[in-house]
Amino acid sequence: MIRPKAQRHRLLISLAAIVLAAAACSSADSTPSADDRSGDQTDAAASTGAGSDSEATQTDDDAQPAGEAADDGADWTVMVYVMGDNDLEPFAIQDLLEMSAVGSTDRVNIVALVDRHPAYINEAVGPVEEFEDTRSLYIGPESIESSSELGELNLGDPETLASFIEAGVSDYPAEHYAVVLWNHGAPWTGMGPDESNGSDILDLAEINAGFTEGLARAGLDSIDLIGFDACLMASYEVATTVADHGDFMLASEELEPGHGWNYEALQLLVDNPEYSAVDLGQAIIDGFVGQAQVNNTEEEITLSLLDLRVMGSVEQALDQLAQPLMANPIAAAPILAQARTASLTFGSNPDPTLDSHQIDLGNLVQHLGNADSLLVVPAKQLERALDQLVVATASGPATTGATGVSIYFPVFAEHFRQGYLFLEDIPVWPELLTSYYTAGEALPEAEQASFDNSEGEAQYFFDEDGLNIFDLFNAVAEGNIVAAKIQYGILDESDDSIIFIGEEPGEVSDDGSGIAAAIYDLTVLTISDGEDTDFAYLDLEIDAENELLLIDVPLWYVPPEDFETDDPPRDVVLSLVTDLDGNVLSEVYYLIGPDGTVGELNADPNGLIFPVVLNQYPDGTSEWLTLSEQGLWANLPDLQYNLDPLEAGTWLYAELVIYDFSGNSDYVAVFDQIPG
Repeated sequence: MIRPKAQRHRLLISLAAIVLAAAACSSADSTPSADDRSGDQTDAAASTGAGSDSEATQTDDDAQPAGEAADDGADWTVMVYVMGDNDLEPFAIQDLLEMSAVGSTDRVNIVALVDRHPAYINEAVGPVEEFEDTRSLYIGPESIESSSELGELNLGDPETLASFIEAGVSDYPAEHYAVVLWNHGAPWTGMGPDESNGSDILDLAEINAGFTEGLARAGLDSIDLIGFDACLMASYEVATTVADHGDFMLASEELEPGHGWNYEALQLLVDNPEYSAVDLGQAIIDGFVGQAQVNNTEEEITLSLLDLRVMGSVEQALDQLAQPLMANPIAAAPILAQARTASLTFGSNPDPTLDSHQIDLGNLVQHLGNADSLLVVPAKQLERALDQLVVATASGPATTGATGVSIYFPVFAEHFRQGYLFLEDIPVWPELLTSYYTAGEALPEAEQASFDNSEGEAQYFFDEDGLNIFDLFNAVAEGNIVAAKIQYGILDESDDSIIFIGEEPGEVSDDGSGIAAAIYDLTVLTISDGEDTDFAYLDLEIDAENELLLIDVPLWYVPPEDFETDDPPRDVVLSLVTDLDGNVLSEVYYLIGPDGTVGELNADPNGLIFPVVLNQYPDGTSEWLTLSEQGLWANLPDLQYNLDPLEAGTWLYAELVIYDFSGNSDYVAVFDQIPG
């Protein structure tokens, strides 16, 4: 049980060697309060004449938009399915205010089905009235018209989605339609949760069912644009699932900041109702980028517009690439693994059980085309198909390599989630992954990753760069080794366990010399709320080309209502981007749900944040835990980050680890005091 901060005492451990000496990197305000976030949009709404809400009478319980139907001559109807019955509700209100700043016209209808939560915002915000259940909204030119008789709907139910689509088309007929799904997202798990309905989510099969049924009832074969204003949804799995229901899809490969899309971009559609789906998609992309720049979240953004009409060609080209790989899996597996390791990843986490294991499909194809002459032709064919699929993209400085669509690819079989094999109608890829993991199981022992040093003691030295660690590995296995890393920690003298405080990539030779090496600069990440300071684990990558440090920090979050319960803490990852001097350029805290869905954390400042580390016990077992029972106040904008040097004399433990594609690993280690 976690008790309120004022009633608890800090758990003391022997870490006197840490010196808090470096200058603090001040945290940026990435999650303002609902009142702060809504001010500008409220003013904008008032300037367009948006006033108080009006009640529109409903005669049934269908998810039917309120208000009078527009003329049959409307050009566009934009329908937004706002799954706001969770901690993202404040961001939902912000987006509704952005829609109200635009408003519908006789040629463009903006309608929304909005589910709110009783615990997060219990008040009206601008023209968005107070309610705790589900309402359908017509975002009119002078007001938001709201239904009142829907009750509490489960937006994790595909029938609710189907009814919303059916009603939106029948009540607001137009030449073109867009449907946007809004919430936490996961690349192949789906979207959600709806907390008032058992934290139900819409999985991919249910999204497919909702569109299939809703469009059939509305008498449509497909619509112009399907959007996902959520994390990680620009994936092959999502695109192939919805390809029969829309011409274009708009979504993000990477985690998406809570502000999400800027719906004021719909003003361009209102001003230009003759816009095509591509025009609308590009307008939303531009608005998203602009809003991210204002909120200092642009470093890792992605957003891509996909032409779903060519998904068949993509699937066919992927199959042609997969056939030679599956025909000789023993030879293909190292090639696949090397290409995967070199590809851009999304939704990363130091804890592999929380990692999304999504990579950029375009990157993978490019590396496969360069890896083996037998793959050049099919790789180029798939690359051309992907070029036709991806119509427009946007990315930040840290995601410049993103090509527009991701795919699920855990490197090791132990991290593969078996539920993936039960997805409906995902062509080619599940079979290719199965072939890849089967080949890994057959890797001969003589070709597995192993160091030559049977004693396990690494070669190393200290210099001005820090700890330099290196050693020779089995050169026969060189082509099978896919990764190297250094993982470092300090000794907990109370029980002789090792407190791992970070990891960074290492390097492996590719010239037959069989050398692995890494450097650690002897610093530790600390996080402070101004009252207390805790040690944190960091997963650090260096983007040398863009001169950036990419840092993922695992955390736990405990809201005030859970202080007196036995509920487990909630998993969070802090995504930091800094320059090479450590100045913070971007920071976003992301909440990871038990179902794998991810969205920006909307923390109660009176809650607690617990940085966690990886503790390895003397018997070799390990677990993620916090070093402190005190915690830090969850007022996220006030948290400060330091990279502090370890004091001379600190007992340092570091492992240089190598992995082959089958998941086998070996390491050599250093245990020594940091010199003065």
